[in-house]
Amino acid sequence: MASSLPSTPPSESRSFFAGVSTGVKMLLILTGALLPLGLIALLASIQSSHGKRLQREQDARIIATAEARQIDIALLRGASILRSSLTNGPTDPRQCREAMQTDMGAFESPVRFALFNSDGTLRCASPGYDIRGLSSPRGRATPEVLLLPSPGGLRFTIAGVDGRYAVGELPLALLARLLPTGDKTQGLQLSQGKTALTISSTSTAYPLGERLGVSAPIAGGQAQLDLTLTTNPISAVEILLVLLPLLMWAAAAGIGWVVVDQLLLRPLAQLQRAVTEYRGEGPLELPRLTTPSHEIRALGEAFQQSAALLMKREDELEAGLRHQVRLTREVHHRVKNNLQVVASLINLHSRGTKGEVAAAYASIQRRVDALAVVHRNHYAELEENRGVALRSLIAELTANLRGTAPAAASHMTITLDMIPAYITQDVAVPIAFLVTEIVELVMENDPAGGVAIALTPGPARDRATLSIEAPGLASSDRPHHPGLDRFERIVLGLSRQLRSPLDYDGATGRYRIAITVAEPEIADADDK
Repeated sequence: MASSLPSTPPSESRSFFAGVSTGVKMLLILTGALLPLGLIALLASIQSSHGKRLQREQDARIIATAEARQIDIALLRGASILRSSLTNGPTDPRQCREAMQTDMGAFESPVRFALFNSDGTLRCASPGYDIRGLSSPRGRATPEVLLLPSPGGLRFTIAGVDGRYAVGELPLALLARLLPTGDKTQGLQLSQGKTALTISSTSTAYPLGERLGVSAPIAGGQAQLDLTLTTNPISAVEILLVLLPLLMWAAAAGIGWVVVDQLLLRPLAQLQRAVTEYRGEGPLELPRLTTPSHEIRALGEAFQQSAALLMKREDELEAGLRHQVRLTREVHHRVKNNLQVVASLINLHSRGTKGEVAAAYASIQRRVDALAVVHRNHYAELEENRGVALRSLIAELTANLRGTAPAAASHMTITLDMIPAYITQDVAVPIAFLVTEIVELVMENDPAGGVAIALTPGPARDRATLSIEAPGLASSDRPHHPGLDRFERIVLGLSRQLRSPLDYDGATGRYRIAITVAEPEIADADDK
């Protein structure tokens, strides 16, 4: 019996292809579709493009060499005429000009000649020839060539015997007549160093044409002729070479679009729509992905896992935040209660005391009250998280100070003129103590006077200036206070906590300090 080789089941081949990555699938499909077109383009370019370009360059080089030879012939003819005139020509200026007119007739276009003696004086020159700036040759046997910029020409210098020399110029019109300038597909230019003289320019352009540039030396390499040719390489093979990339692009675009749209774009759009519509409530539900790409299916599963992990972490963060808020509330509540207990104990101990002891208890009571006011205001603004309202803080603080003032200062006035501002607790505590210290000093120095507290905008948006002014703070009254040294040490330490210098004006009795506040737009946004 004849045995047959086992064949791969179609289901296994399909499962193998489905396991290949999408990039490999696209590569296999595009390679198989574009391979015939690529082979055709390769064979066509090998047979035509390389050979024809070399042929065009060779033809252009032959043309440039032939045209450079025409210029060399004109230079040699002019050099021969001038050398003969230097050797055998008449020395009389009039006869020299007549002989020169005869020699110039050898050229169909007007040329310019000049003959010089060995001492550099002019023997004769063509009519209208400006001989200024003409230099003698450097002793070379061959003509020395100098290219003149437009609308000049080509100047050559010939050395004769006994130091005599001659200069001639071939104008641009003669050069244009010597060369075939009627062909509009050909551009000619003479160049020497940085000097260039355009003889003719190309004015014909072809949609599929190309420009070839070649050069040929003139006068033994002293200058060169640059030839630019515009060719129109239109043939059946070249048209095929032009159309083949377009056909390859169209085939690649069509096949690539179908493959990418079916395997990538549509499944990714479904995933994007599902992820965009997800609001973080419940698990992420993905649509049924009809794609053989296992990478996209794995991406969808990764989205679902990430969404589930994100929900879990958000729940944990929310629970932790609620717990932190409760702890913060509890801490502030206990601090406030403890301050109230301390204030009550001080109040109990101060009963029945008189004189300096009672004043000391009252001073301590004011500072504990100042700290309690800061905690109460901070606790009240805890939910908004915008800081402590400085106007409310100082208003409550000054009310407590008036309530605990000694009998002599019971009628002392405290006025407030403050802009709305919010500060942090780190700033609020030293400000409360600073206001308490200064107001207490006024109560002792000038009980019948008054205190003006103001808050004005500072030089920056996050800065404000706090000033406290009272007649009792003037320098004329301060030396009578027995605790002035202690007071100055305390307010200096508080200004260091605020990281700003405390300015004192003894003439007006005013203390002023710059403090850090929240920016206005932040506070306004919180108020809204």
